[in-house]
Amino acid sequence: MTIQPRQTTNIVSRLQGMQDLPKETLRQKQGLQERLSQLLGGYGYLQLETPLLEPTELFMRKSGGELASQLYSFTDAGSNSVSLRPEFTSPIMRHYLESESTIDLPARWQYSGPVFRFDNSHPEASGQFTQVGGELIGSSEIAADVELLNLAVAVPIELGLEGWSLRLADLDILNSLLDSVGISDRARSFIIQSMPNLKTGRSAVPNFLDEGRHMHLVGGVNGSADPEDAALRRAIDGLDDTQARSVLLGLLQWNSADQLGQRTPEDVVERLLHKIRGSDNEDKLRQGLELASDLAAINGAPEQALQMVKETLASAGADQAAADRLGEVIGLMSSGSDATGQIVLDFGLVRGLAYYNGVIFEVSHPKWTGTLGGGGRYDTLSRALGGSDAVPALGFAYNLDALIAIGAS
Repeated sequence: MTIQPRQTTNIVSRLQGMQDLPKETLRQKQGLQERLSQLLGGYGYLQLETPLLEPTELFMRKSGGELASQLYSFTDAGSNSVSLRPEFTSPIMRHYLESESTIDLPARWQYSGPVFRFDNSHPEASGQFTQVGGELIGSSEIAADVELLNLAVAVPIELGLEGWSLRLADLDILNSLLDSVGISDRARSFIIQSMPNLKTGRSAVPNFLDEGRHMHLVGGVNGSADPEDAALRRAIDGLDDTQARSVLLGLLQWNSADQLGQRTPEDVVERLLHKIRGSDNEDKLRQGLELASDLAAINGAPEQALQMVKETLASAGADQAAADRLGEVIGLMSSGSDATGQIVLDFGLVRGLAYYNGVIFEVSHPKWTGTLGGGGRYDTLSRALGGSDAVPALGFAYNLDALIAIGAS
């Protein structure tokens, strides 16, 4: 006699974006993990496993707003704010900083394991996926960039994938361009994050200039048009910051001492001073956006695109050293790999994590809507995580589940 299962509406279901893996699927995945581990091991990358659970602060220090909104975070029984790891780079740098006295540089580590990012952008979005990657810590040499890029290229080749492309950019080139203008760090960050939307060229600049005004990135005579701001600006015209703070504090205490809530008068004055004076004048922000839009529009084969980059830098009177360095990287990479025709320079590329500087890249495929993987340099992450010195470092990671979905074999 066969017992039919009861129909019930009270079953606890899987969370959206979480998957069960049957035997054959799991076996295939484990086989690919082992092959990629051997590939990375052949380059001298040693296995390192980090905890699934880390302090939330580890991922917030220099990761950026996009990742912050995707964290699975909670407060544990000890009142600690903790998060499931959304990526491996910050935990591996944390491991290095905690153990640096026992580690010889350069250090090479590989990893493979689940990461967690909340994503409800579409029904098939996954909240958990497996990352496979490597990190090289302690070298600023061109050879390190070439090694990582060649290794990143070797992954899809090893798995028999065709039709993929690697998009490459260099944030040092953008920073050299912005250095020629002389803008604040806050305005610089705003421009860098705007790069994907500046690809259309200078026609996009007015919209971003309006956004910059709204964010109070600009001050002086070209700042906010709000009448109250204009009146306050006139009141502190010609004063240095110390004198201006004194005037604004007096006005604040006279006019709204009972409306500050939990903020101190000094906090409000600092925000107000930043708002009405800004950090940049509007002409500088406009010039920075225009130059950045010229760079963001450059997309194509490495040799031709790099020539356009050098012309853009020359027209702005900017330093050419970063472009020369990228040219060396591309030349060495192309001569040592099978992927010459699959590398594209795309200066509208910005990685979603704020800790990147220097070379950045992403690997994509027509069969996958997102990126298969990516990486780059993150020489400032060590200091952001509390290290006393900047430690040159770079790495990459692939979404193994995405590689399997498009036919990795």
